[in-house]
Amino acid sequence: MQLFTAPNRRPVAIATQTDREGASLVNRAERFVEAVWQRHCPGEPEPPIFIAHQLLMGKDLGFCHFGFTVAGPFAVASPPRWGSRLTEDELAHLVGSPVDAGRGGGYVAPEAPVEPRMSFEVTAVIGLPRPDLHGEPACMPAGTTWRRRLVRQVMPRRRLRNCCWYHSVDWAAASGAAVAALARADTEPLKGAPTDDPEDARMFAAVTALRAQGLDSGVLKAAETLFLDPIQPEVPGAVVPYINGRHRADAMLDAGVRHTVIGRWSDPDTDR
Repeated sequence: MQLFTAPNRRPVAIATQTDREGASLVNRAERFVEAVWQRHCPGEPEPPIFIAHQLLMGKDLGFCHFGFTVAGPFAVASPPRWGSRLTEDELAHLVGSPVDAGRGGGYVAPEAPVEPRMSFEVTAVIGLPRPDLHGEPACMPAGTTWRRRLVRQVMPRRRLRNCCWYHSVDWAAASGAAVAALARADTEPLKGAPTDDPEDARMFAAVTALRAQGLDSGVLKAAETLFLDPIQPEVPGAVVPYINGRHRADAMLDAGVRHTVIGRWSDPDTDR
């Protein structure tokens, strides 16, 4: 994290996150800003201006501003307010100096423990946990109930809507393409994959197969997220049902999608 302060100015916190570093900055922005506020700005009456910066799968997703409503001491209400993405020049103007888009010259990564790795699998959408949504966006007021998801499986909704990005995507087509790409990756491993990790190589092979299908650009972008920013349901009974991807899961449930690709963390010493 980079924290910028100045007399009589609201602090600006810029949090940078890479792969496999816990809950997504975007999905759990409230918890992150509360922690920064309490630990680093305890004398401030409101949280710092919060900028999320994600570096995922070698791709820089840019600087995204979130707004919050104060709900109490070191507490903010859910959901946050999405702001615009900021360029590096706009960010430098905001804080008064250039912002390091990486981890900083003095950053020393901790010694990496043996960590679980991401593996991909095909799952029945109807069995996904109920997304913990709280009216953000408004077209997803409380997640998809069991009754509604059963009805959608029998009578799928394929009409796209323009209320939000999630409902504007043909998730049946995107999921079908991702499932086919994963199957091809398992039968035709990618030669010369830029990694020695078998699961990462499998992901690269799947994305390569996906891009070779000649999909519509919108469907391709959505399908790619299933590998590059995968839906990650938590283990049954967890307090938080999703590590990532709850909005896409809800949109799929609402559309009656049958199968999709999800990501799960697995023990690196255990065969897939």
